[in-house]
Amino acid sequence: MANELAHLNDTQLMQNLQTLGTEFAKSGILGVSNPSQGLIVALTCYTEHISPIEFARTYHIVNGRLSMRADAMQAQFLRQGGRIKWLTSTNEECKAVFSHPEYAPEGVTLSLTIEEMVDSGIAVDGRGQLKQTWKSFPRQMLRARVVSEGCRMLTPGIVAGVYTPEEAGEFGNAPARTLDLSKPKEVPAQALPEPEPEPESTAPDMEEVLLANEEAVNMYLAKIGWIKENQTWRNLSTGQKNKITAKLDSFITKAKAYVVSLEEEEEN
Repeated sequence: MANELAHLNDTQLMQNLQTLGTEFAKSGILGVSNPSQGLIVALTCYTEHISPIEFARTYHIVNGRLSMRADAMQAQFLRQGGRIKWLTSTNEECKAVFSHPEYAPEGVTLSLTIEEMVDSGIAVDGRGQLKQTWKSFPRQMLRARVVSEGCRMLTPGIVAGVYTPEEAGEFGNAPARTLDLSKPKEVPAQALPEPEPEPESTAPDMEEVLLANEEAVNMYLAKIGWIKENQTWRNLSTGQKNKITAKLDSFITKAKAYVVSLEEEEEN
């Protein structure tokens, strides 16, 4: 795409990129929902000399911000000679040794716990409750954070100026707080405030869940005929995404069950 636009002046270039961004938004491809996000995609493809397909494999847009997938960060790190040795990956803790022949030949051990994420306020919402993504996929969320920190520490050129979808989803949140698990004090009935309505689920929450379980999701979508070969959940229509959002937990359960059934078939 960059070669096709190289002969244009600055004004023509921006007009063409804006037009391309608008078309991205109309099609709903790559998870783009408005022309502004479409322009981000077009600019990134142009400046980094990559195709929209490569963009989908590497980046994502969360809360209007460009983010890099954790698996893309990890792949880039390994391609540049880095090595990762996973020591622990559970729902409570993730620990790994990151090494690089030039920048850290002896290796650096990085670890992160769910308790640290709660105490920092990252894994809890404005009401002090554990966020749904951290509740449903704690292991994957911890691993993505550790990958981001390791790549940022040893090879910052890979991730300069961008964050993982898990990190980007936290921008603009309330100040850090500790999850309060203590028994609430009794308050006179007349002093109780009016209950606030539950916030509606948003697209970024749905997208974070799909990202955290992407392989199973894509396999299941292909099985039920919602996507074709070489497509992902990002190619779904708005109506299909709304259907998934309405029954997100049930959809993820079915996707996981489908993958388990395939594994059992292979074993037999």
